[in-house]
Amino acid sequence: MNMKGLGIAMGVGVVAGAVAIMMTPRSSSARKLANKAADKVEDMAAMAANKVEDMATMVADKIEDTLDM
Repeated sequence: MNMKGLGIAMGVGVVAGAVAIMMTPRSSSARKLANKAADKVEDMAAMAANKVEDMATMVADKIEDTLDM
């Protein structure tokens, strides 16, 4: 399977899973678990973005310091 096909298949699977979870009652344990997982993924993505930003700032500062010498 090529990458495009894999991406499409994964996207369809994610959408189908999201629809299935959205159709469950709000008090469902599956829905609560899915919400916790989504929150965790969001937190991890934010942490990763912050680390990348911090590293980019550090590298830019070092380059600036080197150029000032």
